[in-house]
Amino acid sequence: MSVIQESSPPSIYLMHKYWGKKPSLEIKNILNKYSKKGDLVFDPFSGYGGLGIESVLLNRNVILNDLNPIANFISECILNSNIDMELVEEYFSKLKKDYLDFSNKWYTFNENKIITILRTNKDEPLKLKLMFSDSKKMYEYELNNDEKEVFLQMENNIKLSYWFPKNKLIKNSRICAKENMKVSDLFSKRALLCQSYLYKLICKLPESNEKKLFKLAFTSNLANCSKLVPPITSRGDMSLGAWMTGFYIGERYLENNVFHYFENRMNKIIKGKKDFIKLYKSKKNVGTYWIKNEDAKKLSIESNSIDFIFTDFPYGDTVPYFEQSQIWNAWLKFNVDYNNEIVISDSNERNKTNKIFSKDIEQSINEISRVLKDKSYFIFTYHSLNGNEWETISNSLLKNDFEFVDCQMLLQKTFTPRQLNRNITIKGDLLVVYKKDKSNKQLSIKLETAKQKIEQEIKKNCNKNELYDTNQLITLCVKCLLKYNHLSNQLNFIDIIKEYFKIDEKSENMWRLKNELR
Repeated sequence: MSVIQESSPPSIYLMHKYWGKKPSLEIKNILNKYSKKGDLVFDPFSGYGGLGIESVLLNRNVILNDLNPIANFISECILNSNIDMELVEEYFSKLKKDYLDFSNKWYTFNENKIITILRTNKDEPLKLKLMFSDSKKMYEYELNNDEKEVFLQMENNIKLSYWFPKNKLIKNSRICAKENMKVSDLFSKRALLCQSYLYKLICKLPESNEKKLFKLAFTSNLANCSKLVPPITSRGDMSLGAWMTGFYIGERYLENNVFHYFENRMNKIIKGKKDFIKLYKSKKNVGTYWIKNEDAKKLSIESNSIDFIFTDFPYGDTVPYFEQSQIWNAWLKFNVDYNNEIVISDSNERNKTNKIFSKDIEQSINEISRVLKDKSYFIFTYHSLNGNEWETISNSLLKNDFEFVDCQMLLQKTFTPRQLNRNITIKGDLLVVYKKDKSNKQLSIKLETAKQKIEQEIKKNCNKNELYDTNQLITLCVKCLLKYNHLSNQLNFIDIIKEYFKIDEKSENMWRLKNELR
């Protein structure tokens, strides 16, 4: 009898703003289908730690590994059940009292609380979003020239006497990290002062698992109170946008009240942590976890010891995770091994090319094969239209005796700006299933044969009277090519689709089969 699974509480996945979270229910279904209770499962690129959360709750023992220190810190904060939540709330109450006067000094205007400040990229204040002192109702207030001058004069007199990171960002035009730009440049002087003061208070808390939750909330709130939050002008001057991954500062930005929004983040973390502990304690049997900070190309895990592996591969040049994590790692004073990150970066400082990425991915797959038991499953998600990246993965799996099982689209809950702004792109991740089988020796097919196979699949599965989105067609192509072991940098998925399909006249992002194919 199959067990009907429910998603874990969303609050557990809202404890930090780290990227690439996979749907809870999907991870549970994968674990139930490809592993059993008591198994040792592994994620070599664990990120937020979703596999760890669901594995522990489903009584699987799990090893999480990520070279990015902030990822491991997040996972540890979420998974550690040895937390006194009453003590957390006690510390929280004390902390709010400790910074009350400081917060009032910097975020009060006409006796009302400043929630958000609309500023130009030259830091000129334009408008305030205020909360009435006797209620939670808000209103917008446009500053006159005299008020702007007083506002700026107060900021200009600030002496930054508390510690804050002075780390330089890695120059990369792709994510708008300019030459000699520092982490501190991402904040106004007022926000930097308040962040540094708040962090000083958090650091004074006793060293404990409880203290880590406050650092977690602090890092999750950093971008939210920086210059990286644009207004959604179509909805109004003070309508909050989201942090666009990277370090782009627009002509105007919305600077949020550091303390007000820290409290919001802290409340979310308390809710998520309570929900996790409640769920954890409700289970008759739970799994154990280990967190490693190792290079995925050279793991310290015993050979043939892992029962199941699930991971989200580094996304080539789509997301330079370590560079974007600088805003978090710098404040927590973490040492980051940038040299061994598997990534394609536009930064000239890093020498992270397509060729090196391909080599690194191949080495990581060699390690995955080494630690995984024979006849066991390896599942990965990937988001790319780059034939070269897919070719590397496919060839590496073939060399390591992996047999293709299945491929499907795993839809995302949120999309990157690039996905939102392009009609013809993948809006989700391809979830690919392989099985390690040393007895299975497969050969790849030639390019012309591969194209014939794709055409056969299209004729078999597609109807000229129906519309198809890019996700469906990309999945069809990749699934076919992986099945017959042919993925080549000579192939471009969009070009393949255009050969057999055309954009529908009434829809800009849907495809219709070309009549001549039939």
